[in-house]
Amino acid sequence: MIVDFRRVQSHEPIMIEDNIVSEFKYLGITSSDMLNWNTQVDNMISKVKQRLYCISRLAGFGLDFDRQLWLFRTMVLSLIMYCGPVWLSSCGKGQVDRLNRYCRKFIEITGECIDHGILVHTTRFIASCGHPLSHYYHRTRRHYILPRMRTERFRNSFLPRSIKLLNVDL
Repeated sequence: MIVDFRRVQSHEPIMIEDNIVSEFKYLGITSSDMLNWNTQVDNMISKVKQRLYCISRLAGFGLDFDRQLWLFRTMVLSLIMYCGPVWLSSCGKGQVDRLNRYCRKFIEITGECIDHGILVHTTRFIASCGHPLSHYYHRTRRHYILPRMRTERFRNSFLPRSIKLLNVDL
């Protein structure tokens, strides 16, 4: 797999034992040659389903809400937020909605209301002081300031989308 942003691509596809490589998994992130994240989202949803089932079984045994929330944050949100800036900002609305649908299942299990948006959690985490991207998040009294964006590629990246999302929540 070769990621090439040039207009004229002059390379041969990568072959392994006479098979063309169209996607691969590296550090837990499944990437495809078309740079869509369908396989990554499918893998993520299958893992989230397994972990939500575990939490629902424990809730059936009378586990209190605080412990369920702790399990949800450590088992489900940590899984989804792993490398979130890499793949989550490039996902389409349908893919993010699929992930949010399974996070809403936690609300059905517990009967309690929590803020469950995947992009909201990822953005708040990065905007905190300890993250390497946190110096890009400048806040006035009312909202976060968008950095200057010269290219369309930067306008469609994670940073401006997350700042807009934070401004909606304020």
